[in-house]
Amino acid sequence: MNSLFALLKDQFLEIWKQVRAEGADSGYLPLLRPVAPYAGPPLLSPLTVLGVLLGLIVTSGVAVAALGVLLFALLALYLLLSEVLGITIEVKPFPLSG
Repeated sequence: MNSLFALLKDQFLEIWKQVRAEGADSGYLPLLRPVAPYAGPPLLSPLTVLGVLLGLIVTSGVAVAALGVLLFALLALYLLLSEVLGITIEVKPFPLSG
C-alpha cells in the first residue's frame, strides 16, 4: 500500500512541477485561452477567458448548493427516522484484536 501511495505522490508532484514550470514562463492565463479550432480574434480572447472564469464560478456555486441540499435532505431523513418512527442509528466500533 505504501508503494502505491508513493507512486501516486510522485506522479502528482511531477504534474505539479510541470504546471509550475508552464506558469513561470507566461503565467496561468494562457491555460484558460481557447485552442485553435475555437479561438476567435485575439481581441475577444480576454472576453473568452472572462466567460470561462464566470462559468467555472457558476458551476462551482451550483455544486456547493447541491451539496447543501443533499446534507439538508440527509438531516431531514435522519430526523424523520429517529423522531417520528423511533428508529435509532448506532455505530459500534470494531473490537480491537490484541
